[in-house]
Amino acid sequence: MKRDNSAQKTTFQLGLLKQEILSAQTKLSKHKTPRRLTLPPLTSVADITTWVTNGAYTRKTMKLFNDVCQVYELLLARMEFSTLGDDLAEFAQRTAYFEEINGYKTLHYYLSAVRGKGQIGHSNQYLTHWFYPYKGKYHGQMIKALINFMGVKKNGLVLDPFVGSGTTLVECATLGIPSIGIDINPALCIVSQIKVDSLSLNYPELSRWLSKTKPLDIFNYFFGQVREKRPWFLGFSHLNRDAKDLLTEAWAWHLPEGFIKELPFEWRNFFFLCCLHALSDHTYLQGTNKERPFTEFFIRDLNEYLDTIRDTYTVLQDRGVKLAQPEVLFGSALKLPLPPESVDAVITSPPYSIAIDYVKNDEHLLNYLGIDTSELREQLVGLKGKRQEKLRLYEKDMKQSLTEMHRVLKPKGGAAIVLGDVVVEGFRTNFCSKILSWAPELGFSEAEVIRRAILGGFARLRYEYIILLRK
Repeated sequence: MKRDNSAQKTTFQLGLLKQEILSAQTKLSKHKTPRRLTLPPLTSVADITTWVTNGAYTRKTMKLFNDVCQVYELLLARMEFSTLGDDLAEFAQRTAYFEEINGYKTLHYYLSAVRGKGQIGHSNQYLTHWFYPYKGKYHGQMIKALINFMGVKKNGLVLDPFVGSGTTLVECATLGIPSIGIDINPALCIVSQIKVDSLSLNYPELSRWLSKTKPLDIFNYFFGQVREKRPWFLGFSHLNRDAKDLLTEAWAWHLPEGFIKELPFEWRNFFFLCCLHALSDHTYLQGTNKERPFTEFFIRDLNEYLDTIRDTYTVLQDRGVKLAQPEVLFGSALKLPLPPESVDAVITSPPYSIAIDYVKNDEHLLNYLGIDTSELREQLVGLKGKRQEKLRLYEKDMKQSLTEMHRVLKPKGGAAIVLGDVVVEGFRTNFCSKILSWAPELGFSEAEVIRRAILGGFARLRYEYIILLRK
């Protein structure tokens, strides 16, 4: 009978392998210098301020806001410090993510204390950011940090070619930096203009006038009388009109006669925006458990608007803030009305129109103003075409808008583009990768991206990307 030696053979081989390992360990130990394990200082690894400031300061000297905890926020804090950290006095006036420097509160601490509806910590909805419920807003704190990182000075110029509801302009105004916002939607140009103008309202004077006025009289001026509904055909072949001119035309031709027209221009615009906010609330909450009479929405919104204006006026006066006056233009990001190399930085968020129908979203506002929406729909980036054609046209327009951004940027100027990965026809888009691939051929010397996770089970976006480009 033949004997099976396979088991004995395997045991013998394992024995040889064990001997080889022990021999190798013995040889290594002869050349290894015994040393004690040295632990790094706790401050160098556990104090995030040390990392943000690249070792220059600890949390004993500089304090981040307590709610600064996401990776992208810490990166932005590090980026703004890398540009402005050599001058702590200026940094305290401009920083977005630090609460204290050398024991003194920063300006953003006071500005973000002017709380607005839906505010989350110190990141959004403070000051007039919350005025008018526009979908797709981005965080003012994030925008301020990007402006700081790009090193834009008070004699510089920031451009937002997709200005939406004016977040970039509000931040530039409080930093004292000139800015230009452009949008193809005239209604949003009006909203943005009123939001930045409302920062400068003299609350004591406005309050004295209101003490003699019934809020319902203001409501009835806008909604309680029959208006002649004149169509407002804003020609898209004649763009680049100032938003203040649009407002002047709206008051002349589309809003009723009455006592509100006798008020200062910024005052009546303030009441106008408050009424539009109430109209939006009333429109979207009809049929829900939050539905209430239209007048109640207006009274509530007016009181909350006034609280914001009071606190804004107080903090700007107390802190000696000198506001810059932004310019808002009714125009196209695909053909910017600016000369080459005239802009220090571009900060923008292109419309998510392939996911959000901005015409439908603001239909109540557009209808109240009498704006013809059919032509507007054909002009908005992302709303052109259907299905796959929509994606193709969106890509074409995005590339053209980037070409224009590069043209107007000064040499070494930077652009920050905030964009999400929306889903269209079951397909999750990735325009972040496309923009990064286009950057060299469009003439940008550098391109980088910061990814921000969108938290919440009902979010349509999985990630939002901050795409950084340098000319």
